[in-house]
Amino acid sequence: MKKILVINGSPSGKKGNCARFISSLPKLNAAKLSVVHLANESYSSAFKKEIAKADGFVFVTGTYWDSWGSPLQKLLEDMTDLEGTEAIMGKPAAVFVLMHSVGGKGVLSRLQGVLSTFGCLIPPMSGMVYSLVSDIALSKKNSHAADFWQKEDAELILLNLIKASEIKIDWADWPVDKKDPRRLWL
Repeated sequence: MKKILVINGSPSGKKGNCARFISSLPKLNAAKLSVVHLANESYSSAFKKEIAKADGFVFVTGTYWDSWGSPLQKLLEDMTDLEGTEAIMGKPAAVFVLMHSVGGKGVLSRLQGVLSTFGCLIPPMSGMVYSLVSDIALSKKNSHAADFWQKEDAELILLNLIKASEIKIDWADWPVDKKDPRRLWL
């Protein structure tokens, strides 16, 4: 069984829309989902071990002024020491972005780019944006429903993530400063 680490990057933590979305993710026999709510968790050696033990990652965030949640931004800054290491290198990542009406697709694309630079594998069809607008539109039966990302698409995304976790490649990584990425240079 694959261990998938679900990371809630919302400032609302366990009480917001992202937490509700995470609780609605389908349960799959091939994977065990472990959830971390960054609003309630600090980056620690124990958390780094959880990252290292994971077979893949699911990042969930809202859209905040055309970006992801501040707890997720802090995590990305703190995780710099894991860039290109075996804790992350080649492990697949899926991304779910929630939004009220606009901006989520840009957040999705940028976050997938950041995760790829960290060393994560971005499988095909491994991200989606779910919006209040879509939720309202999908509450009524209509012929355009297939053109909207839907909550049910999460299962396909998780299945692609699990399939990608089977890929084992000895990836090459660039020689970033893994000893002290925060040292002064100016």
